[in-house]
Amino acid sequence: MGAVVETASHTWTCPACGRRVPLRADACHCGMTQERARQLASAAPAPPRPARPPRPGVRAEAVAVMTRDVKVLLVAGALVVVAGVGWLVFSPNPPPSAPPVLGWVDKGPPPPKPTPRPPFRLPWWK
Repeated sequence: MGAVVETASHTWTCPACGRRVPLRADACHCGMTQERARQLASAAPAPPRPARPPRPGVRAEAVAVMTRDVKVLLVAGALVVVAGVGWLVFSPNPPPSAPPVLGWVDKGPPPPKPTPRPPFRLPWWK
């Protein structure tokens, strides 16, 4: 991390302005020459890596920055989500109000009851 890595083999980085300059150009637009940039790069010692102090976790840092109302909203939202999942998992199944659609055939109305016929023909005198 201390040294700058050249990603393209056809350019050099100007130490004065940070611009990427093609190798065919002897000088950058700011006036820095390629030879002078090499001399500066070889003369400058590598910067030491700064020691990072131990930081608390990202979550602890984020929670410490939040205001009280945001924390209350997050807790309320978490409770709503937990209650919703619990209701979906543990709620009793309602009785089916309609038959399943696939594979179900409507039987239609029941057939009408036949009218009873007397044992002899009425009126009997005709």
